[in-house]
Amino acid sequence: MDTAPTLADPASDGTRWVGRRRFARVGRVLPVAFLQIVGTLLASRVLVGPGVGTGSTGPPGARHAFTGAVDPVHLGPLAIGFLVAGVVVLPWRWRWPRSVLLLTLATTIGYALVVSPRGPFVAALTMALANAWLRGHRWWVVASAALAVVVLPTADAVLGRSSVLDLSAVLLCIAWVTVTIAVSELVRVRLERVAERRRQRAEADRRRAADERVRIARELHDSVAHSMSLINLQAGVALHLGADLPDQTRDSLANIRDSSRDALVELRTILGVLRSVDGAPDGAPDREGAERAPTAGLDRVADLVERARAAGVDVTLAVDGDRSAVHGITDRNAFRIVQESVTNVMKHAPGHRADVSISIGPDVVDLVVADRPSQPRVADVGSTEPLAPTGNGIIGMRERANAVDGTLSAGPTTDGGWRVAARLPVVGTDPEDAR
Repeated sequence: MDTAPTLADPASDGTRWVGRRRFARVGRVLPVAFLQIVGTLLASRVLVGPGVGTGSTGPPGARHAFTGAVDPVHLGPLAIGFLVAGVVVLPWRWRWPRSVLLLTLATTIGYALVVSPRGPFVAALTMALANAWLRGHRWWVVASAALAVVVLPTADAVLGRSSVLDLSAVLLCIAWVTVTIAVSELVRVRLERVAERRRQRAEADRRRAADERVRIARELHDSVAHSMSLINLQAGVALHLGADLPDQTRDSLANIRDSSRDALVELRTILGVLRSVDGAPDGAPDREGAERAPTAGLDRVADLVERARAAGVDVTLAVDGDRSAVHGITDRNAFRIVQESVTNVMKHAPGHRADVSISIGPDVVDLVVADRPSQPRVADVGSTEPLAPTGNGIIGMRERANAVDGTLSAGPTTDGGWRVAARLPVVGTDPEDAR
């Protein structure tokens, strides 16, 4: 009995899944082909009935195969062609189930009209009937089965190869059709139950993931968001009261205020993905009175560079290609990689110069963020000590690259700096959108 898979395996196991599909499409036909071709050839020459040696003078294969034949049947090229053609079309049974059913029915009937049918010559038709039934083409199956019941057991009598109609052959053909349809229906019901259980498990997993996202959103809102709000508030108060502060101090406070405000907007955007923050729907004005910003992408790299320059880091930006060609999760992850790299320069190498290079090709995006000392020191030349910590920053960047089937490398340079290089596909698939 042939069945088709109802649920695909995860995308991470795509190659193995394609291999299983190819085996199911072609490999399962091989036993059917062996049974129909080899089994029918052997039955036509080896199997004999009780009339052997009784002096029968009828033509070869005069008695019907369902009751046992008297004489061997000679299979000519046309009969063998019908046997082979019936199994050759079976690999396409999933894409065109009705067409394959009609073709196998035609080849089976054609074989029965050419020679006295004997042996398992209906193996291909059995697979085609079961396949069409499982795909919901039940009226096609019933009509094809009825035609097979009418033609196959009566072909010998109609064409004069047998003098009488063998009722036992008719009953055996009806039993074959009934069993095929009954077993196909049992398999269909079982597959539906298995698919329903899988859907229920997937739905339970989604509910658990949603509950976990709500819990994470609550924790982020109660801790990080409140802390960032306090930082933003205190920086604003310091600017308001510190009119006599030095210009460099006021600039630093302004950068702290602006950066914390931008971080709050991004944080609320992320929380809005997890759940509505403070009961406000996505897109509604938040308590700051501003619309929630869209998720950051490469179009915000220029703003990121300007903030780094305002913080005192000498940063250059070079963009080659159309940034609007980058979509989905690749756009977001590319920005986050650049953001993390520039932030590492600001935190761990404030005296260094940084070069940000973005090259957008037809298929991939190349990101390079490299820093170097503004004034090279002798101790820096040839140094292999990393300026950035080997903590979660690099791990997170590598995970973002791997999430879109990209690559990332990071490490120290010979002039005492640090270099991060990533290659990502132009278009990435968001796991939430692919669900």
